[in-house]
Amino acid sequence: MDQPPAIDDFLTRWGGASGSERANYQLFVADLCRLLGTPLPEPAREDTRDNAYVFERRVSFAHGD
Repeated sequence: MDQPPAIDDFLTRWGGASGSERANYQLFVADLCRLLGTPLPEPAREDTRDNAYVFERRVSFAHGD
């Protein structure tokens, strides 16, 4: 079964990526969101309660390791 052109373009673009995951992940996620038609993550805010859908949201753990 043939895939829609947008999926082929996405796979071609990211299939050849050779940089580190950390170097590319935000751009990859943004491209994936556009492909899926979902909202892009929002800019982070100082008040972390407002950061429901952002890159690198702060996570605090209540227990020690």
